[in-house]
Amino acid sequence: MNKFILTPLAIALSLTLSACGGSSSEGNSVSSSNGGSTAQLQTISLQTLTRQCGTDSAYQTDVVFHNDDGDAIGSVKTDAQGSFSGELPSGTKHVSVLGDVVDEADGAYRHIFTELDIENRTNLGKYHFNKFSESCGCRAVSIDTSELNTIPNDYRVYQYEGSEISDSVFICPTTENLYLTAKSYFSNDAKVAVIEVPQNASVIKITDTDFSHDGVEVANQGSFNATSVSTRGYIEDINSYEFVQFTYINSPEPLFVFPTVTEHNFYVQTDSSVEPTTVDGTRIDMHSYARSSVDSDGSYELTELPTITEDLGFSLLQFTESNDSSFDFSNVDSRFARAVWDYSFLVDDEAESRFDWTIRGGISGQIPDLSFGTVFPEPTDEVILEELTLFLFGYAGNATDANSYAKLLDTITEGGHLTKPEFSNYVYVFLNAELD
Repeated sequence: MNKFILTPLAIALSLTLSACGGSSSEGNSVSSSNGGSTAQLQTISLQTLTRQCGTDSAYQTDVVFHNDDGDAIGSVKTDAQGSFSGELPSGTKHVSVLGDVVDEADGAYRHIFTELDIENRTNLGKYHFNKFSESCGCRAVSIDTSELNTIPNDYRVYQYEGSEISDSVFICPTTENLYLTAKSYFSNDAKVAVIEVPQNASVIKITDTDFSHDGVEVANQGSFNATSVSTRGYIEDINSYEFVQFTYINSPEPLFVFPTVTEHNFYVQTDSSVEPTTVDGTRIDMHSYARSSVDSDGSYELTELPTITEDLGFSLLQFTESNDSSFDFSNVDSRFARAVWDYSFLVDDEAESRFDWTIRGGISGQIPDLSFGTVFPEPTDEVILEELTLFLFGYAGNATDANSYAKLLDTITEGGHLTKPEFSNYVYVFLNAELD
């Protein structure tokens, strides 16, 4: 299926990025037979889930095993709990997980996740297939501020940065707490409130005393190419960032963290200074990101922001012009270790109107001519690439070889990795190409 992922971008990329700072065979079901060999087969585990209205449910779907060339050499379905754990067919090099999603705009279609070069992996983690729902039981709940005195006069109060709180908030069935931030109009001062949402509440009362957690100021500093900075706290119980604040680099507006609420806090830099470019119907957007862990006293060691340079454009051009879908982004940033490709395809066929494909691999390598047998036959009608996203990332301070990163990736699948120091210094470059 490689003919779908290269050609549509080659011309547009050559005009924009260079100047920026298979087989249809199918294997049988999984078998541990190895033709008489006693070599131990690799074992992996994974889980497939649907996510609807913020809730995960078990989802039984297809797993395809590929050899080095990308041919399908076996397939299996996850069980009733959405799980697969077991031996792989001999010769397995890559694994794909295929399921259906439901999108608000595009309806139902197939999403493919492909993990390249899985020899060092043991747990591929969770794969979520989102199911859009018109109504998730979310509703507007009135906010009673009649007992607020000092706060509304001296502080700007908001639930989300850029949206000051009004006379109501949107509450969903999964919402347990309301997280509010109050930043002073007159001084370097901030407070937050964590308010338990009563079940079936029609009104939530807010008082001054709810804002009982004081902020710790975080110095605004950045790499030479940073354009904006932000702070945020991570709450492990709900696996969510809260109290997110944004400002421009070197802005006098202070940023805060709230250690009495969020034990794990971060300072983030972004570079969005590369102007979007549109050539022949292709819009190219790029930005970079760097995260630093913040101590309870507001101090941190700055993680330098990746720089978007000509190396990225050159590496992308090499990929689009390659005959074997090989790629090498190791020259972009020495801290990067992984590449993620996200493709969105439109198929001119009523039976299969579109499909999305996420391919994950190392920072360099080759995307083989992957095939999926009868699990997902190669489309015979015209296939149009509508959008491509390339995501290059790493965790500064860690080794970038495949064995080391396999251990990091397996740790991520266990959950709670944001609480561990080896994942604090997260860096990435993001590129998005939209084709009309």
